[in-house]
Amino acid sequence: MASPTSAKNFTVCQPFATMVWGSVGFGSEQPNFNIPNLIIPITSVTILSAIFWLILRPLGNHTFVSQMLAGILMGPSFLERVNEKFSNKIFTPKTMTVLNVFESLGIIYMVFLLSVRIDIRIIQKSGRLAIVIGVGSFVLSMIATILASSFVKGAIQLEENLGNSLKTVAALESTISIHVILALLSDLKLLNSELGRLAVSSSLISSAVNCFAVPFTGNSSGQAAQAPPPGRFKHAALLMFLSLTFIVVLIVFGLRPTMFWMMRKTPGGKSPKRGHLWFVNIMLLGCSLFAEITGLHGYFGAVILGINTPATPPMGASLVDKIESIIWAVFMPCFLINVGRRVNFFSVGLKTFLTVELIIVVATLVKFVAIIIPSLYYKLPFRDAVSLGLLLNCRGLYDVQIFSRAIQQQMITDESFAIMVASSVLKSAIIIPLVRVVYDSSRRYVAYRRHTIQHNGRNSELRILACINDPDNVATILNIIQTSNSPQSPIAVFFMNLEEYVGRYTPVVIQHRLDSLEPSSSKPSKIDPMINALRRYKHYQKGLKSVHCFTAVAPFASMHDDICLMAFEKCTALVILPFKRADSPQIRTVTKNVIKLAPCSVGILYYRGLFMDPKPIFSRQLTISVCVLFIGGPDDREALAYGARMVENHSIMLTIIRFIAMNHTTNDNLIEESCDLNMINGFRMTCINNSNVEYITRSIKDGAETAGVLNAIGDDFDLILVGRRHDRHSQVLLGLSEWSEIEELGVVGDILASSHFASRASIMVIQQQASIVEGMTGNSKYTYNNNRIP
Repeated sequence: MASPTSAKNFTVCQPFATMVWGSVGFGSEQPNFNIPNLIIPITSVTILSAIFWLILRPLGNHTFVSQMLAGILMGPSFLERVNEKFSNKIFTPKTMTVLNVFESLGIIYMVFLLSVRIDIRIIQKSGRLAIVIGVGSFVLSMIATILASSFVKGAIQLEENLGNSLKTVAALESTISIHVILALLSDLKLLNSELGRLAVSSSLISSAVNCFAVPFTGNSSGQAAQAPPPGRFKHAALLMFLSLTFIVVLIVFGLRPTMFWMMRKTPGGKSPKRGHLWFVNIMLLGCSLFAEITGLHGYFGAVILGINTPATPPMGASLVDKIESIIWAVFMPCFLINVGRRVNFFSVGLKTFLTVELIIVVATLVKFVAIIIPSLYYKLPFRDAVSLGLLLNCRGLYDVQIFSRAIQQQMITDESFAIMVASSVLKSAIIIPLVRVVYDSSRRYVAYRRHTIQHNGRNSELRILACINDPDNVATILNIIQTSNSPQSPIAVFFMNLEEYVGRYTPVVIQHRLDSLEPSSSKPSKIDPMINALRRYKHYQKGLKSVHCFTAVAPFASMHDDICLMAFEKCTALVILPFKRADSPQIRTVTKNVIKLAPCSVGILYYRGLFMDPKPIFSRQLTISVCVLFIGGPDDREALAYGARMVENHSIMLTIIRFIAMNHTTNDNLIEESCDLNMINGFRMTCINNSNVEYITRSIKDGAETAGVLNAIGDDFDLILVGRRHDRHSQVLLGLSEWSEIEELGVVGDILASSHFASRASIMVIQQQASIVEGMTGNSKYTYNNNRIP
């Protein structure tokens, strides 16, 4: 094996007995036991990585930075300087043999797992901008850096090894890795943002261009290789092409169909058999071995197999769940240790540093400009263009392993490798916090108009986006939609099924056809019952103007982007989100983010009682009792507007209970109080002859009396509508906010949904469109979303 610090090759042999645990052996000159010497550095680099992550976390840095800093500390730049004797006893030739094996396996599995999450189909969906950026950033950067390296080599007297490696450095610094960009966007929670999709498409195209440039530039996965003798160049290129063709054909037409056969043999909702997973591991190691012995990278076989592995459950998700933890916990620390031991900053001369750094700076600037200019030409906002240019200049572990491969093959010098690694860490440490500051994905769906029920117009179309995160929500959501529908007022409903995207990084939004009675695929899926229920509902409800169904498949951390963007594009007045106390923290995070960023009003539905009945209301002739609790404020006005819309349905009995403080004084905000009064009076005038409407006022002296009233009406209604936000200093709620547990439901909603509250009624907690409310009222006593543009 090749030592990290030497180009010489040597072989280490030892009896098996010395490979087992006996004693750490630090007191002897030649320790014989590898297991302690292996565990100590792995544990150390893991602990150091966690420490650096905690330190850099407030700055918003990527885990790559902390991992590389931990690895560098274990090398000659720090550990050997502090305690060379300890370092030599830990990193013996025998220990390094095991570390190198672990490192190689770790990289193979890391590259495979990252490749499993790549959806190659996004190339087909890429627009012109992604193609221009992907091709232009690589080609222009390659040309500029090679010209710069040739100029430097001719203008300055350099060492022979450094001069010969400059073009390799130029080629390496011109690449953009799709693996790095995917991991980075996932960490930044930007995968399903507009910028994230463009970055993924551009980086994938750039990686594909780099891959096809291999036979002509001497690169392999972004590496520049030493040129073969002139007489053998064509022969070597032909063999490489034949090897590449064979492994692609084998995987696409042999191994991929085998994995689909395994999936068909796996029952729905179950994990693949252990034997199937073992066979996939054999496929991976076999492809890597074949690629290595035929002149390609061992990692190249892992990339091709990963891209062709079905990412959907049960195959992709099970592989990630069963393999990822052990890879990152055991094998990848060995890679970090070996990288750190190759980085020696004290051996880097000033001339070498300036020369290599010049190539890196040229590559970075040219890529940045090659990304910025076409982005602005295609009308991308300037801040988004800058963020895209910064993102695509970031580096990660995949890039470092390519650098490491280059130094193992003696294509770059040790000094060049150290500078490239340090520059990669520095760029990521600077760029990622900048992107967090510069780019805000919620700016895409900032609303400049009122999208609320109150301002929707009485007889105009009401557009609702109803989210479904569990199959049990379907009947509940349909029942709510039915109570909102009436022959006099048209309604358009957009159903969005929310699914966590496991297996792959690339999120998608899928539209389902409800006009076809045929299933979308021959194999049943868990969404089929929901689709069938919506088809029956659409067929039954002839008065509905339109019904549409979508599935948003995305990470929970950024799923709110899809919801808010859909609400913005469809101009909905209300987003309905089901809610239960037993919801997972991930689902509650989605709810909180939608409440914070939605471009329209939001309704949080805490369902129980009649609305949980799996038999839809629309299939029965029932009278629904609805109550609106009115304390005051924009959210309560929105709840009243929704109640007024519901009562147009003749099967709805509506009761408005207005809470008035007993010792009422003039409100500090006269505009807010006037809006409440006008809303109440306008509604009463409109419904003066409607026998289905009842108006009640209650004089309240404190929060305890309010809680008593709420408890007394618990069994009188099927649905209670209430605003989420209220005046923090209101006498009606005095003392109640201290007992509030669930922020999403507000003070009153939390009381109504409490397990101590005896009620069969479902609760709809409504928040009026935050951006418009803040701009119109300016009332500091209400808690509004401060990052919106009115």
